[in-house]
Amino acid sequence: MPDGTSRFSLDGKKLHHYMGTSTFSNFTVLPEIAVAKIREDAPFDKVCYIGCGVTTGIGAVLNAAKVEPGSTSVVFGLGGIGLNVIQGLRLAGADMIIGVDINPAKKQWGERFGMTHFVNPKELGGDLVAHLINITKRGSDQIGGADYTFDCTGNISVMRQALEACHRGWGQSIIIGVAPAGAEIAARPFQLVTGQVWKGTAFGGARGRTDVPKIVDWYMDGKIEIDPMITHTMTLADINKGFELMHKGESIRSVVVY
Repeated sequence: MPDGTSRFSLDGKKLHHYMGTSTFSNFTVLPEIAVAKIREDAPFDKVCYIGCGVTTGIGAVLNAAKVEPGSTSVVFGLGGIGLNVIQGLRLAGADMIIGVDINPAKKQWGERFGMTHFVNPKELGGDLVAHLINITKRGSDQIGGADYTFDCTGNISVMRQALEACHRGWGQSIIIGVAPAGAEIAARPFQLVTGQVWKGTAFGGARGRTDVPKIVDWYMDGKIEIDPMITHTMTLADINKGFELMHKGESIRSVVVY
């Protein structure tokens, strides 16, 4: 809690929250401001995903970056967050949506949600940033670079690549991925002086009380997809299998049902 205390315990031992939530508690007391009311006909085993991944990815596009129609964009990391960034880019009317991932299986996933180009750094055989700058050159623009880039990996080296791959003068690079505790990012100051913007976002800049019910409506109205991303469903007893699938890159999201 903000005052350093905790409302959770196990066998008399105090437990701490993770990022303000303890998702797998059977019961919890919440402050009223932390509760969002959604429509009763929404399937909770699907829209539970909106509580983080969907909102964070789509919100980063619509709220943090404010992507404009016709824009070029690069998404680094096509997991549960990155695929929702792609959905958000499609909703915003982005023209070129480039996905970057070292897992070749993510190409099909990205294309399913609106990705137009896929780059696997392991198969590239050259400098990733230079390649991305080159393929984003359009018309008379010989500088290249994406209007918007998004890091969904939490890797500080990738965060720098994402900044370097955005367009000089106006390109924005949005950090979404959570880096290890104590990690620091680095960049050449001249990149920021020449107009590239580096920013981060939490929960996609969304206002949970109002934006979560709206995104639930988008799902129910067919504007966004959620079901395909929930690749596994399991009981609480099998929760560690969900983490194993995630680490192996064999799942997008696993939902624990009670």
